[in-house]
Amino acid sequence: EPVVPLAMNDHQASLTFRTIGGEGDRPVSYTYWYADGGFQDAGDRVYDTAYFKRIPAYLKKMAGGTDSISKVVDVDKTLYVEGKVKDKPFTFNGIPMPTPFDKEQPAAQQFTPQAKKNYLVETVIGDTWVMSVYEVSATGERKAVGVPKKDTPAN
Repeated sequence: EPVVPLAMNDHQASLTFRTIGGEGDRPVSYTYWYADGGFQDAGDRVYDTAYFKRIPAYLKKMAGGTDSISKVVDVDKTLYVEGKVKDKPFTFNGIPMPTPFDKEQPAAQQFTPQAKKNYLVETVIGDTWVMSVYEVSATGERKAVGVPKKDTPAN
């Protein structure tokens, strides 16, 4: 799916959040924040686009969620993004049990948006959960710009 940027001025950039894989079992909740500011909730949980298109409208309305979220962000400030994958814990007689199959949440990413550029935050749900940040050109070419957040504690 092409990334459609939001309208922005000389002091803004467009940021799109997307999830690939995981079907309906693993929606991702995104937050973002600036080095000098508080957390912002990006919005609804984000599901895989192909999966989301197959769901009937009434179920989408009941369950909530979306296939992508776009935001306008300030430029020339370090921006942090984080995705939290909804995990279904294994339960035994109603008690959540840790398993050797539990996965690590994707590492938070940091980057500095540039004016009038379009960015994509994409979480891939597969054998591991990986979140990446890309600068997307008008022709759809991607360039990785995010780096793991420096002060993220190890799990």
